[in-house]
Amino acid sequence: MKEGSSGYRVTGLQHLLNAHGAKLDVDGQFGAGTRTAVVNFQKSKGLDADGIVGPNTWQALITTVQSGSTGNAVKAAQSLLNAHGAKLTVDGDFGAGTRDATVAFQKAQDLDADGIVGPNTWKALVD
Repeated sequence: MKEGSSGYRVTGLQHLLNAHGAKLDVDGQFGAGTRTAVVNFQKSKGLDADGIVGPNTWQALITTVQSGSTGNAVKAAQSLLNAHGAKLTVDGDFGAGTRDATVAFQKAQDLDADGIVGPNTWKALVD
């Protein structure tokens, strides 16, 4: 993803950037503000600060979330699950509904259906 991109992946990205300290309006549009947040995040992680979200940047952005987790990373997971057919309130609270949606998504993707949004589930959510 890069400047000019839009859609559910950008929404997830913006929530994840906010989880790492950015203060973006989550609008699903990869504009100048999102690019600046990506560059700042990349610099903070010692990555190539090109403003493009490739595999290395995604890997650094993802945070494992599960039952009891709260915050912007949960909002990212909820937004991405909704893009895949869930009907969750994006509230940043990983409760029973988010766990059930995660398990259903994992089963549909032939992943280990453990209800935890870890690296493999994140990858499936954004691919």
